[in-house]
Amino acid sequence: MNFRLNSNNQLSRKLIVPSSRLQHGQLEITLLRKSIRSVRLSISSEGNVKLTVPYGFDEAAAMDFLKSKLPWIEKHLEQIHRQKELEPDDFSTVSFLGQVYPTIISYQTIAPRIYFDASKTMHLVLKPGTPISGIQKVLDAWFQVELKKRIDPLVKEWEPIMGVEVLSVRYRRMKTRWGTCNVLTHQILLNTELARKSFPCIEYILVHEMAHLLERGHGPAFKAVMDNYLPHWRLLRKELNGK
Repeated sequence: MNFRLNSNNQLSRKLIVPSSRLQHGQLEITLLRKSIRSVRLSISSEGNVKLTVPYGFDEAAAMDFLKSKLPWIEKHLEQIHRQKELEPDDFSTVSFLGQVYPTIISYQTIAPRIYFDASKTMHLVLKPGTPISGIQKVLDAWFQVELKKRIDPLVKEWEPIMGVEVLSVRYRRMKTRWGTCNVLTHQILLNTELARKSFPCIEYILVHEMAHLLERGHGPAFKAVMDNYLPHWRLLRKELNGK
């Protein structure tokens, strides 16, 4: 999340510590200073808050900025906390298409794979020696395949409806965005974590990104496009964000 701010502070870079910690109540923030022009606020998937500011941006100004963004920070931290409750660190359960499934993890000398049995238990077959931390990579690869199965037909369905053309859809695990759209190349990038959400939410994000081919921003004109093609998009956004 980037914010363009002007700073009149002329402090020398040599007098400013490049990295420090800020504390606001129970919230701890990592403060970084770099040769940038805008303020960048980010939250990792583990819930770590980082604020990157230009040189010359003092801690008082940084704290004022953080206070102004507290609602945004709290909303995203709540989402991460809720997801962690559904998704234990040991992967004993995994969310897929809006449902939470119990898992069985096994190790075999074959390529990693994921499948469901008759009792709707998810089996994660890993190579021997795969650490717990490696399970996410296996899930990401599987999520990408499963998303593509659902996204490709949706793109073909929505292109003639919206009168736009999508040249390619790519997938990658992202920390803060569900998707992005390059309006110049007509390429869409989707977060593999979408595979955890319900099909209507997946469709909503795709339509949202395709709508940017008609309207770049998120202002009234963009909302009008969404209202026209997906009138219930606000309800889907609430579901997606766990509200």
